[in-house]
Amino acid sequence: MLLVVVVILTFSLPSFAWRQLWPESYSFSAGLQFGNSKRAGKEAFVNDLVERMSVEELVMQLHLMFADNVVGPKSSNELYDFALRPAPPSTGLGVMHDWYPTSADYYNTLQQLNLNKSRLQTPFMLLEECVHGVGSFKQSMFPHAIALAASWDEDLVWRVGRAIGTEARAIGIHGCFAPVLDLGKDVRWGRVQEAWGEDYVFTSHMGVAFASGLSKNGSWADPDAVVPVMKHFAAHGSPRGGINAAPFMGRGHRQVMMEMLIPFRDAVQKGFVKGVMMAYHEYDEIPAHVNPVFYDALEDWGFDGFVIADDTGMRMLHVGHKVSNSDADTIAQWFNAGGMLQFYDYSYETYLNVTKALIANSTISLSTIQSHAARILAVKHDLGLFDNPYVPHEVDYQAITQQHVPLTLEAAQKAIVLLENKNQMLPLQPNEQGIKTIALIGPFGDQLNYGDYSGPWGSTPVNNSNTIREAMLGYLAAENVELLTSTGANTFLYNAPYPIPTYLLSPPSSEVTGGLKATYFADTNFSEPVFTTVEAPNRDWGLYPPLGLPSNNFSVIWEGEVTLPFSDTSDIEQDIHGFIGISVSPNTTARLYIDSQLVAESPFSSSGTIMGNIMPLAYSLVNATSTPLGGSPFVFEKARKKLSVRVEFQTWNLYQKIENLSSLNAQVQLWWNLVDQRPGEAVRQAVAVAEAADIVVLAVGANWNSDGESGDRATLGLPANQTVLADAIFALGKPVVLVLEGGRPFAIPEFYSKCAAAVNALFPGQQGGQAIADVLFGKVNPGGRIPLSVPYGEGTLPSYYNYHPTAHAGNYIDVHSFPTYSFGYGLSYSAFSTSDFNAASSGSPGGLSQTFAAGETIHFHVKVTNKGPMAGSYVAQIYLLQRVSTIVRAERQLVAFKRVYLDVGESEEVKLDLEVDRFLPIVNRRYQWELEKGNYTFALLDHGGPEANPSVNVTLNCI
Repeated sequence: MLLVVVVILTFSLPSFAWRQLWPESYSFSAGLQFGNSKRAGKEAFVNDLVERMSVEELVMQLHLMFADNVVGPKSSNELYDFALRPAPPSTGLGVMHDWYPTSADYYNTLQQLNLNKSRLQTPFMLLEECVHGVGSFKQSMFPHAIALAASWDEDLVWRVGRAIGTEARAIGIHGCFAPVLDLGKDVRWGRVQEAWGEDYVFTSHMGVAFASGLSKNGSWADPDAVVPVMKHFAAHGSPRGGINAAPFMGRGHRQVMMEMLIPFRDAVQKGFVKGVMMAYHEYDEIPAHVNPVFYDALEDWGFDGFVIADDTGMRMLHVGHKVSNSDADTIAQWFNAGGMLQFYDYSYETYLNVTKALIANSTISLSTIQSHAARILAVKHDLGLFDNPYVPHEVDYQAITQQHVPLTLEAAQKAIVLLENKNQMLPLQPNEQGIKTIALIGPFGDQLNYGDYSGPWGSTPVNNSNTIREAMLGYLAAENVELLTSTGANTFLYNAPYPIPTYLLSPPSSEVTGGLKATYFADTNFSEPVFTTVEAPNRDWGLYPPLGLPSNNFSVIWEGEVTLPFSDTSDIEQDIHGFIGISVSPNTTARLYIDSQLVAESPFSSSGTIMGNIMPLAYSLVNATSTPLGGSPFVFEKARKKLSVRVEFQTWNLYQKIENLSSLNAQVQLWWNLVDQRPGEAVRQAVAVAEAADIVVLAVGANWNSDGESGDRATLGLPANQTVLADAIFALGKPVVLVLEGGRPFAIPEFYSKCAAAVNALFPGQQGGQAIADVLFGKVNPGGRIPLSVPYGEGTLPSYYNYHPTAHAGNYIDVHSFPTYSFGYGLSYSAFSTSDFNAASSGSPGGLSQTFAAGETIHFHVKVTNKGPMAGSYVAQIYLLQRVSTIVRAERQLVAFKRVYLDVGESEEVKLDLEVDRFLPIVNRRYQWELEKGNYTFALLDHGGPEANPSVNVTLNCI
C-alpha cells in the first residue's frame, strides 16, 4: 500500500469575471434526473440512472463519438439519428471528440438536441486535446510541456493550466487529454516534448500543478474548469530505440513502481484528475491497455474516474501486439481488464453488437458494463452537466483568449535556458559592445515554431504571435543597428512550406500589418460578398462555415502586400531562388497571384495539398529537392521589397469527415520557402551575410516536421543540412550566439564549445520570438533550467542524471560519458549566493530535531541573495545523496525545488518541503513499500550533474 499525504495545492490567479448565467433559450424537459442530482447525492443518482439504462445506452456512454458523425456536411447535426444506429435516437450521445465548437450556439444547439432526443435526458461530455493549448488552434498556444518544465515554476504551470482550462470550457470542452506524465528517459522519442522531463519527482510536481490548474483545484462544475485526463498510462517514455509505442526498455518492475507510476499516483491523489488514457506500448510482455499491474495501481490509489483507450489502441491488441484473435476477443479483454471508453477503434454499431454478444455468452457481465458506464456518468455529475450542461451565453472565448496573451509571453520568457555565456556576451548591448550590424541566420529566425499539437508546421494560431526577427527589429530600431537575415537551410531534410509571418502581411495600400484584406462570399463563385476582415490566410474553419456565412460551400479572396524580409540599407542580402505557394485541404481550390500573374495553384482534389503529418524517411529520400505541394519556384528579388498578392479560395463540403483522416471542413495556408535552391547558394548567402556582421545570432534546431508524434529520431544532432550551415558560420570566427528551438536536447558539443553564448527556448509558443529577443537584449534575465539532460552523443544514451553507481564504473575511451549539461542546469545574467541551509521535520518540537518519521514533512530552509547586476531568479534544488540501502539507489535524486525571483541586493529565506511518505519510501527486495531507517543526507546543488558540489548538505535520521 502506498503511503500518501493528501495536500491540496493552491496558487494565486486573478479570477475572471464569469457571470453565472445560462442560456435562457435552452432548457431541459422536466425529468427525474435533472435538478435533483445534487440533492439525491452522486452515488444514488448515478446508480439509479445506470439501472434504468438499456445496453444500447450503456455502450454509448463507453463510445467516443467522432463529432462529424453527428454534425455532418451541412453543420446542422443532420446525422444525429444516423450516428446512433442501430440503436434508436432516444439512446442519446455519450462522449464526443474532435469538435472544438467555437460558438456557444454550436455547442448548445447540439446539447439541446441530444437532451430532447435522449430517453433519459443524459447530457454528452466533450473530451479534447489541450497539451499546451486548446486544440481548436484558435486560442492561446503556450510553450510546450517540456518548455514549461524548463521554467521550474509550479505557480506558473498552475496558471497556464488554469488559463487552458478556462479557454477549453469556454467552448464547451469538459475534459482535456492532459497532462502527459511519461518520463522522458529516452530523448530519441519524438513525443518527449509532451512530457515534463526525465525525473519522477519533478514530473510529479509539475503534473499536479498543471492538472490542478486545469481543474481549478477540483472545481470541475465551475464554468471555467475541466476534468484532466492524464496520459499515457504507464511507463510510456522509455520505448525500445526511442520508437513511439515500442516495448518498455527500462530497468524493470521496481523502477516502474518507484518512478514511472509516481507522477500518475500524485495526479490522482493531489491533482484532481478524473480520467486516464492508457498507453500503446507493452510492459513485461503485456500491452498497457490490458495490463493488470496498471489497473491494480489505479485501484490502490482510489482512482474513481474513467479509463479511455488511446486512439486505436484497442485494435493494437489484435493487429499489433497479437494478444487477441478477433474484435470480440479484443473488446472482451478491454472490458474485463478495467478499460471503459474506446477511442476510434470501432464503429458504435460494431462496438454495440459485439458487446451484446459477449454479454449473451457470459464472456463479460452486464454488471461490468454498468460499472464502467457509471464511472463516465459520475464524472459528468462532477462536471455539473446534469444540472447545467450548456455554455453560458455571456462567455466570449475570444476575449478570454486575449486576456491570456501576457501569460503566453511570461511563460515563454521563464522557459528559456541560458546554456553558455562566455565573457558575458549576453545580454547584447550594441552601443557598449560596438555592434553596428547583427546577422540573424538560420531556419528559425523568422518562423513560428510551437511544436506538436499546434496544427500543420506547428504554427497555429497566428494571431498574437511573433518571430525572432520581428521582435529583434523592435529592439534594433531604437539602437540604429542594422539587422541582416538569411535562412540558409531548411528545418529538416526536404523543402518545406513555411507559413508567411503575419507581420509581413498588410492590406492593399495600408501601413497596418497583421494580415491581408479578406472578402468572404456566400457562394463558391465570388459573386455574393458577405463581409470583409483583415487576417492571414493561414487558418481552418473546423466543422462549421465562417461566422456569417450560410453554408460550408463558400469562397474567399485575400488581397494585399507581402513585405520581403530584406534590409532596407544593405546590399549584402541577395535575391533568393526559393518557392511560394498556397496549400489547401481536400475538396478545395486556391490560386495565388503576384502582380496579377498566376504563380501557384492548388487544384481541386480529394487529398488536398496541406502537409498534415510528419513525413517518414522514405519521403525525405525521394523529395529532398522537390517543390512543396501547392507551390512553384519563385525568385524573391531584393529590389522589389514588396509583393502584391491575391489569393482566390473556393471550398465545397461534399462529404462526412472520417476520424484520423480528416476532421476539418476547410483549411488554407499561404507559405513560402526562402532557402535558395541553387547548389550551395543558400549556405553561401548565409556566410556572406554573417561576414558583414559584427555578431551572428544562429537560430537552428527542430520543427514540427522532425520533433513530435511519429518524429522519433536515431540522431540527436542538428539535421544534416543545418549542420552544414552551422559549420560554415562557425568557421568564420565571428562571435556566434546560438539560439536553439525544438522538442528535445541537441547533442552538439562541438557547437556548444565554439559559441559565444547559447540559449535554448525549446518550443516556446506563440510569443516565443518576443521572449527570445527579450532575453538576448536583457529585458529579461533568463532563469530556466533544463528538465532533460543533454547527452554528449547518441552513443552515450541513456543520459539521465539519477544514474546508479556502477553506470559509470568505467567510461568510454572515445567520447565523454556524462551529459554535456545535466538535469537542472542553467545560467543567469546575475550571480546568486546561498547561506544558512538547514532542515528539520514537522514532527520535531521547535523545529530543532534532526530526525524524521513516516507521515511527516521535512522543511528545508536556505537564504538566497541576488548579488546582481540584474533582477533575476534562482532555482533552489535539493537532492538526496546516495545512501546505504537494501536496494541500489541513485547517486543523487531530486526531492524538492523552488524558483524564487529577487531584485538586485534582495535576499529571501526560501522554504522547500518534502513529504516523507510521498518520495522517500522504496520498494524493497520483497517488492513491498518501506521507509528505511537510518541517515539521509540532503544536498543543495546547482544541478543534478556529477560536477555539482555536494558540500552544502544536511543529514537527518529516519526513526
